[in-house]
Amino acid sequence: MAEFDQPPLSQPEPQPTGFARGLSGAAVLAALALAAAAAPLMADGSALHRLDADPVAAALLDGRGSLSFALLAAVLGGALGIGWALLAGLAGTLVGKGAERRIVIAAQRMAGWPLALLVPLAGGLLGQVWLLALVTALTAAPAVAALAHAELSVLMRAEFLTAARAAALPEREVLRRHLIPNLMRPLLAAGTLALPRVLAAESFASLLGLGLPPTLGSWGASVGLAARLGDPVAFAPPALLLALALWAACAIADGVAAGVRKP
Repeated sequence: MAEFDQPPLSQPEPQPTGFARGLSGAAVLAALALAAAAAPLMADGSALHRLDADPVAAALLDGRGSLSFALLAAVLGGALGIGWALLAGLAGTLVGKGAERRIVIAAQRMAGWPLALLVPLAGGLLGQVWLLALVTALTAAPAVAALAHAELSVLMRAEFLTAARAAALPEREVLRRHLIPNLMRPLLAAGTLALPRVLAAESFASLLGLGLPPTLGSWGASVGLAARLGDPVAFAPPALLLALALWAACAIADGVAAGVRKP
């Protein structure tokens, strides 16, 4: 009986890894930042003013305010959250595991609260950009702290640390040669979580008219104004750029986390 060659079974296409997604997000966010920085050249070549007659150029100019503020608040929020997690670990070493658990549980619970509502409240009452950045950073800090503590807990149970201690290395050498060099990646993974959170919080506040001042510009403010005026032409560019920036920020956070967890 003749045998017929069977066609090869179709293999599912490999899905992009989290690290590749993070690289894509970084490329998109960098492109948005460069386009926003070059937006004034769309005017006379030198003037730094809004181009209300050109919705795309106006949206790119707004991106300077949104992205600059998000970067500042993300750095602050990441630093506060990482400090929170390190404080929990220090409390566990000096006081006891009960103190560490209480600090971490507080961060985990606060991460689930609608802390983004504090940003428009701060924008309406405080009015200063640096105070608004600090409040926005505080809304992201609990989630960063919870993730940083989880990543540090995994690191502390790593096999290379167990092997180093089993080899009777002094604890100082274990810290210097093994623990400290491997701290950066998990802490960076936790810190990048702040970026999409602060960008979303600022955009929400500016959407209500209680975020960044009009002189700085914000995608959220432009979306809110265009929606109130019922102008779809002015609404689409800032809305699309904001959605793209939020996707890119989330992709970067996922990509860094995937790079840390890669075996």
